[in-house]
Amino acid sequence: METRANFVLVGSSVLAALAAIVVFVFWLGSTRLSHHDSPYYTYFKGSVTGLTTGSTVRYRGVPVGTVDNIEIDPDNVERIRVTLKLREGTPIKVDTIALLEMAGITGGSYVEITGGTQSSPPLVAENGGIPVIKSENSTLQSLVDNAPKLLGKLTQLADSANSVLSPENVHELSLTFAHLENLTANLDSLGPDMKQAIANFGQVAADLHGQLPQTLTSLRQDGQSIKEAANEFRQVASGLNGVIADNRGPLRDFTGHGLAEVGSLIVQLRDLSTTLTRVANHLDRDPQRYLFGGGSNGGIDPNRPLSAGIPTGATK
Repeated sequence: METRANFVLVGSSVLAALAAIVVFVFWLGSTRLSHHDSPYYTYFKGSVTGLTTGSTVRYRGVPVGTVDNIEIDPDNVERIRVTLKLREGTPIKVDTIALLEMAGITGGSYVEITGGTQSSPPLVAENGGIPVIKSENSTLQSLVDNAPKLLGKLTQLADSANSVLSPENVHELSLTFAHLENLTANLDSLGPDMKQAIANFGQVAADLHGQLPQTLTSLRQDGQSIKEAANEFRQVASGLNGVIADNRGPLRDFTGHGLAEVGSLIVQLRDLSTTLTRVANHLDRDPQRYLFGGGSNGGIDPNRPLSAGIPTGATK
């Protein structure tokens, strides 16, 4: 009788557990059916290594969905199209951006959604299709993509350093350092003379520095004077232009007729000068004969006073 009661208790427990499992399955199914995911596209131009179907999609660090599909864009082979399944109510705006981030050092990747301001309108698809979220390469992803180029440049830099630090160059550097050491020793041996020369050079520099403002002031004043003189010369030139413009007719008459008359006058003056010179020569040689004619005395008694009159036969 007791054994039969134990069987009934065990059977009841098993039936209760099965009923609980059935209730849990129905509850989970109803929850899944009541939960709707929204599909979105995003495109990446770089490598999506580490991103797999089922990878987490996070909105500023909060899990909001998963990656549903990864494929090459059928319209552009340079892009990778990633289909995202996001929970209903996720605030995807027009200015929302999708980034591909690395999940630690494990090599896995996930999609990080950032951006999206409160004032921006919700993202909707054109022609009733699937909305497309803009994408950018993250800093870490850019670093990973550019790592081969960076390593190549580091290798080139190392090769250049090895060529610079070759044994020949090291020897030349050693000689240069030795020459510098000798030069320093020679400078030290100069002692007070070198110090005095440096002090004199400093004094000259100080004097030049002290006289520089005065020199600049003088140059500025000279420049102002030159400018004023140029302005005065310009005014004089303008005045001359005005005078020439006002007297253009008289000047034209002078150059046309006056110059010819001046030339004729000069010729007559030259003849008159020649005549006067000849008269002066005659007067100088024999003034009595030139004035009165006749002999050397012209019929005039040299002892007779001039008040006695002109002798007979003298030429007036």
